[in-house]
Amino acid sequence: MWSTRRLAVFTAVAVGVALVALGPIADGDIYWHVAAGDEMWRRHALLRTDPFTISASGRAWIDVHWLFQLTVAALHHAFGFRGLAVAKALVVAAGAVLGTRAAEQGGGPVARDACAVATLGLTFLARHLLPLRPIVATLLFVAAFLFLLERDRVRGSAGARRALIALPLLQVLWVNCQGLAPIGPGLIAAYLIPEIARAVGPRHWSSQAWPPFAPLVLALAGCVVASFATPYGLDAVRLPVRLLLRIDPTGDNVFSANIAENIPPFVLARTSPEMTAYLRAVLLGLAATMLIVRPRVIAPHALVLTGFTALALMANRNVPLLYWALAPIGAIMLAPQAIARWSSWRGRTRLAGRVPPWTANAALAAVLSAEIGLAGAALAGEAPIGAPTPFHFPTESARLLARMGASGRIFAPDQHGGYLAFSVPALRPYIDTRLILHSAREYQDYLALFDEPARFDALDTQERFDYVVLTTSYPDRYLGLVGHLAADAAWKLLYTDGSEVLFARQGAAVSLADRAIVDDAASRLDVRYRSRPEERAAARINLARLLIVVGQPAAAERVLAPIASRAAAHLRARGHFAAGDLGAAESLARVMLSGDPSDVRSLTLLAEIALARRAAGDARTYLGRALSVDPYDPEARALLARHDGHAAALPPGRIRTVR
Repeated sequence: MWSTRRLAVFTAVAVGVALVALGPIADGDIYWHVAAGDEMWRRHALLRTDPFTISASGRAWIDVHWLFQLTVAALHHAFGFRGLAVAKALVVAAGAVLGTRAAEQGGGPVARDACAVATLGLTFLARHLLPLRPIVATLLFVAAFLFLLERDRVRGSAGARRALIALPLLQVLWVNCQGLAPIGPGLIAAYLIPEIARAVGPRHWSSQAWPPFAPLVLALAGCVVASFATPYGLDAVRLPVRLLLRIDPTGDNVFSANIAENIPPFVLARTSPEMTAYLRAVLLGLAATMLIVRPRVIAPHALVLTGFTALALMANRNVPLLYWALAPIGAIMLAPQAIARWSSWRGRTRLAGRVPPWTANAALAAVLSAEIGLAGAALAGEAPIGAPTPFHFPTESARLLARMGASGRIFAPDQHGGYLAFSVPALRPYIDTRLILHSAREYQDYLALFDEPARFDALDTQERFDYVVLTTSYPDRYLGLVGHLAADAAWKLLYTDGSEVLFARQGAAVSLADRAIVDDAASRLDVRYRSRPEERAAARINLARLLIVVGQPAAAERVLAPIASRAAAHLRARGHFAAGDLGAAESLARVMLSGDPSDVRSLTLLAEIALARRAAGDARTYLGRALSVDPYDPEARALLARHDGHAAALPPGRIRTVR
C-alpha cells in the first residue's frame, strides 16, 4: 500500500538521484560507443574488428557493449547528447528506486527510509565516477538482482521464488551491455551459499522432494548459461577475466598504475586525496556504526559487501558499485537495530512522551530535501547538460577540423580518440580508450611518447600523421610533447585557445610570439566564459601555461595580469623561472611560502631554483620540507631523483611540469 510517506520517499530518491546523475560529459568513452552504434546501424551487422583507430586497425574486438551501443546511438539520433544525459539520469534513478525497494523488502519501512538517505548521499559523493557509460546499465541490473534476491530471502513464498526466473533474462541483457555482468551470478551465489550451508546442518532437507535452495540453484545455473548468450561466445565469457587482470593492483601492472580510474583508491589518495577522502570516511563511518549498533549480520549481506569492497579497493572505478550495494544492505543491517536501540534508550530515559510523533517524518523530510537541494546546486554550477566538460575535450579543434573537411591520420591522447572519431569521422585517430585491444608493452610505449617526446618522431616517421591534437590541462602530461612539436619546423600550429592545441603539416600557422594573436586569444576566452568567472580564470591559466611551455613567458605574464589567485601567482613564478629570471621567481615563491609554509608548489620551485644555481644542499632542504608535507608529490619526487643523479638534468629554461 502506497502511503503518503512511502510515496514521498520513493519520489525523493528518484528526483534526487536523477539530479545527481544529470550533468555534462566528462568522459570520452560515450563518443566511441555512439560511433560504434552508428556504424552497426549503418552496416546492419555487429563489429568484430576495430574500425576506428590506427594502432588497433583490423584487430579482433570483443564488443560486449553492442546492445548498449545500439541503444545510445538510436537515442542520440532522436534526442542528441542532452537526451542521452536525461536517459542516463532516468536509468540511474530507476536503479535507486529498485535498491530502495530491496531495502524495504529486507528491513521494512525503517530500512527503506535509511536507504533513501544513504542512496542520495553516497550517489552524490560518487557523482564524478558515474560517467555516461555502460556502468549505468550495470547499476540498474545490480539493483534489480538485489531486489529479487531480498524478496526471495525474506518472503520465501512460491511467488517470490517464481520471480527468480527473471534473473537469467536480465543476465542475457547484462552480458550484452557490459563486461561486469559476472556480478549477477556472483550475487546469486552470495545468497545461495549460506542457504546450502544451513540446509546441510541439523535441519536436513533429505525428506523433501526439492531442497529449499533449489530455486536459487536454478537461477544461478540459468545465469551461467545466459552468460554465453552473446554473439561472441566463449570470448565474451573470458573477457571479464582479462578486464579484472587489467585492474589487478599487484605487480607491475601498467594499466592499474597509469589509468586514474584503475588506480586503487588509497593509492590514488597519495597524489589526489580530494578524490578519495570520502571513501575513507564512509568506511570508517560504517565501521563505527556497526560497533555502536552491533547488528546481526546475515551471511548473504556479508558476502555481498565483502565482494563489492574488494572490487572498490582494487580500482577507483568500482567505488560507485560499492556504494550502490552498501546503501540498501547497510540500511537492512543497521536501521532496524538502531531504531530498536534508540527506542530502548528513550524508554529508559523517560523521553517517550517528550518527542512528538511527527518528529521522525520532519527529520526525514529535512534530510532528503537538503540532499536534493545540494544535488540541484551542484548541477547548476556545472556545464550544460550533455555538453562536454570544459577543458576535457579538444572541442574547438574538432570544429575547425570538421569545417576544413579534414581527413587522414591524427594523433591524439587515448581519451580523445573516440571524441575525434565521432566528431570528424573522416579522421583516423591513433588510439582510443579501448585499451583491451592493446598489450601492456604497447601501452607502455604509448605512455613513453609523453615522458620522452623525442620518441614521437619515430612513431610519426612510421605512421605519417596529418594532424596532432593535444590538451594542456587535463591532464598536463602532454605539455612536453606540445613544446616538442612547437619547436619542430615540420609542424604548424593551426589553432590554440590554451587548453587545446592543433598542429598540422600544412596550413596557415599562428605564432604565439605575435602579441596581437595572444591578446586576441585571451579576449576570446573572456567572451566564451563571460558568464562563468571561475572557468574564465582557468582558461587564462591554461593559456599562460601553454605560453610558458613554448617559451613565451612575457606573454604569459600579460595573460595572467587580470587574475589574482594563488594558482596564477604560482604560474607567474614559474614563468620567471622559465625566462631565466631566477631572482624574481625566488622572490615570488618566498612571498607565497610566507603566507603558507606548507606550500609544496613553492617549495619545489625553490628547490628547482637551487638546483639551477648548483646549491645542492638548499635544494635537498626544500625538497625535504616538500616531501614531509606530501611524501607522494610527483614533482618533488622527480626533483629528488634528479638531485641524486637518477634522472637526467633538464635543459636550461625548460620545465617538465607547469602547475
